[in-house]
Amino acid sequence: MSTSAVWRVFRLCVSLLAVSLPAITASGQGPDTVVELMLQRGRTMRVALDRRIAIHHAGQLVTGTLVEPVYVYDRVVLPIGTRLTGHIERLEQPSKKARTLAMIGGDFSPHPHPVLCFDSVGVPDGAVISIVTSVKGGTLRARPQVSRNPKKASDEKDDAGPVGVLRDAVSAQAHEALALLKDPGKVERLEQMAVDQLPYHPEFLAKGMVYDVELLEPVSFGTVQPIASAPAGSLPAPDSVLAAKMVSTIDSAKTPRGAPIAARLTEPVLSTQHEVIFPEGTLLTGEVTFAKPARRWRHNGQLRILFASVQPPAQASRPLLASLYSIEAGAGEGVRVDEEGGTSITNSKTRFIPPALAVLAVRGSAHQEHELDDDDVGRPAHLVATQGSPGAKALGGFFGFGAIGAVVGQLSRPVAIALSAVGAARTVYTSIIAKGREMTFSADTPIQVRLAPASSSDK
Repeated sequence: MSTSAVWRVFRLCVSLLAVSLPAITASGQGPDTVVELMLQRGRTMRVALDRRIAIHHAGQLVTGTLVEPVYVYDRVVLPIGTRLTGHIERLEQPSKKARTLAMIGGDFSPHPHPVLCFDSVGVPDGAVISIVTSVKGGTLRARPQVSRNPKKASDEKDDAGPVGVLRDAVSAQAHEALALLKDPGKVERLEQMAVDQLPYHPEFLAKGMVYDVELLEPVSFGTVQPIASAPAGSLPAPDSVLAAKMVSTIDSAKTPRGAPIAARLTEPVLSTQHEVIFPEGTLLTGEVTFAKPARRWRHNGQLRILFASVQPPAQASRPLLASLYSIEAGAGEGVRVDEEGGTSITNSKTRFIPPALAVLAVRGSAHQEHELDDDDVGRPAHLVATQGSPGAKALGGFFGFGAIGAVVGQLSRPVAIALSAVGAARTVYTSIIAKGREMTFSADTPIQVRLAPASSSDK
């Protein structure tokens, strides 16, 4: 074969390779491509305590349950319900300020802060893997607070397409996680409330307390052949809901409007052909579009965020408009998400009950009546002053100095009046006058974002 013929064959092979390489890249894998299922250092897991634990000393055993699936690239490596085992690493004492404030309220308990550590996790095949972790946070009975739009409710019920299927899957997953941890019954909660009012009481870690467990060392689950990738430039269907976690903390008091934000997908996004559009770990970026700090008279902070772009691993960033759909918050925190993705904190109407009772207790403790006493034999009838209502003095003493105040208030009318006045001032200030709460998205807070709906031209 001549040199020119050899050169033509070589150029033909190069051309064929150049044509085939984009196809391989677009599919995301070749026939022998594998992906290592590696949970990297810094990855967090949401774990809830599965029983109430009385705090005694460091080294105590703690057990938890995974309340969210853990994905790597395109599949679950740790499903919901996975058990983790750990211990109390150490007990940190509260600050002098915190102890002083507790004592002023009649609480002389030590209130140590337990620092937890999870050491092992069970995997679906029955094996137990050792892990090195750092435990952060602690939210009681955390639940997703979902945006509600009554105008779209009827349309969503009739949506049988891929968006509706995805939404149903998200809802089913949330219900599955909640079913694992039944809230304590009313009797148990009342018992715990009664114990907490004692001047000195034992400390507990509540059942259902949710923590962020951060890996300090990577954990490998082997290698697999990945699912085929969707064509380059593919995007999820409009109105889709994606699960993610915040990368950094934003706060209504410290984060200004226009500040950049980021979140990472915690679950892969698949097409209707079961191809990977976005793998786990894809980065969402955007900005804070509205921030209002908290103010006096219980005006709480507000935040609104908007995501504008998406960047899958090893790919260029591209536009993707999405607003907040839900954020996970603890029971009783009052977090609300509106239809535009704005977040706020609503004040409970029951906050007016303690000030009202405290004011009535002051009045009852100070009130003095005179009544005719003709029961003493040998003495003429005379007027006797009644020194306030025992119930009012007990209630006022309780608001002023806890259970100790409820007892001490019965011994002296001036003391009962003083304790009642202190309790009334404190409850009126904290419930009505004090500064409201800031709206905060902590790092690793689970969120869901909703993609912009299709425009009329797209339809």
